[in-house]
Amino acid sequence: MHDNFVYAYSVDCEGRRLTLHTAFRDREPHEFTDVIFRDVVAHHFEHVLPGNILFDVEEADVAGVVRENAGLLADSWRYGWPPVEYRGNLDVLVESLKASSVRAYAIGSSYGLSGWVFAGSCERVSRGEATRVA
Repeated sequence: MHDNFVYAYSVDCEGRRLTLHTAFRDREPHEFTDVIFRDVVAHHFEHVLPGNILFDVEEADVAGVVRENAGLLADSWRYGWPPVEYRGNLDVLVESLKASSVRAYAIGSSYGLSGWVFAGSCERVSRGEATRVA
């Protein structure tokens, strides 16, 4: 995934799926790869720009991501996530995520899009062409 461009991403809220549509453009033919997160619980992206360049998508420590984003999570409780029963108790939230087999994925970039996803799984799927984006 190193140096892949994220040309689009799509979120299926009801299906709990998030997909990063990427292209490696440094050779012909271009390589297209979708990074698909399934059973998504939450995600947070920052710095989304035209021409986002991924550094990597890698599994991260759930507790570490929760703690690094304590302020963001505290602000988001009033919007329904994390659920109210975890309000103010990050240890209980971490244990609940782990008990539900939720994993954390860190999205690093060389330029643009960065953030994290809490999801049940992540897979990379090669495509023969770019995804049409509406």
